[in-house]
Amino acid sequence: MRLAHLGPSGTYTEAAAIDYDASAELVPVGTVAAAVAAVEQGEADAAVCAIENALEGPVAETLAILQRENPTLMIAAEIVIAIRHALVGPAGLDLNDARIVYSHPQALAQCRQHLTKLVPYAQPVAALSTAAAIEAAAAEPNALAISNARAAELYSAHIYDPDISDQPNNQTRFIVLTAEDAERSGDDKTSLVFTMAHDRPGSLVEVLQPFADRTINMTKIESRPTGLQLGTYYFFVDVQGHRSDPEIAVAIEEARPHTQWLHVLGSYPRWTGNDA
Repeated sequence: MRLAHLGPSGTYTEAAAIDYDASAELVPVGTVAAAVAAVEQGEADAAVCAIENALEGPVAETLAILQRENPTLMIAAEIVIAIRHALVGPAGLDLNDARIVYSHPQALAQCRQHLTKLVPYAQPVAALSTAAAIEAAAAEPNALAISNARAAELYSAHIYDPDISDQPNNQTRFIVLTAEDAERSGDDKTSLVFTMAHDRPGSLVEVLQPFADRTINMTKIESRPTGLQLGTYYFFVDVQGHRSDPEIAVAIEEARPHTQWLHVLGSYPRWTGNDA
């Protein structure tokens, strides 16, 4: 299997890809959109994409891909990994002399408080990934990066602090996008996205009521602006069960007429690993 993922080597997404299939051929690319495009163009069999973080919430770039109205890929799996953000860079730098800290915007946000204490004179600067941040820091004087221990080893960077996350139990959930979703495993999750047919009281309840009537457990709901008009939203919902389960299938079909557009993003085994 060829797994496209946000690169270069050493990113958390690469770690999630290895966790998903340690024998896979890894295909690092520059963006989440490029990972999806690699699958759509036949250059990879699946794309591993971050979708939400326990501290910072949803990953907008991935949600923007999932809300496309003519999707070609489906969610076939999920992976959850623990996040250990490390402060790294060239050896021998006095932290008070640091003027820049590079990292992915999510990582910068997740370490904001610790950065203020550890490198009080450094400005946070966004990088495409936590691994790319190390390369950027190495090319500039008085610069550091937020990355991880594996990436620090790969790029021969010094670890100044192995864990600078502002909150404990930092985790990120990743999804695997393929041409088809997964077969029933007996412990599954189904992801949906929809927009409302009407802007009136009770319209969202009408969509969700078929699931409640069948005591189907809803594990997640969040909204994201459509970008078409202020006050219009895409709703992302996760429910427990597989879309081929009779109760799930009927609930989806009963909900559909109350939406302007509803798409099943995929059904896949619920992650039950040690990091979840």
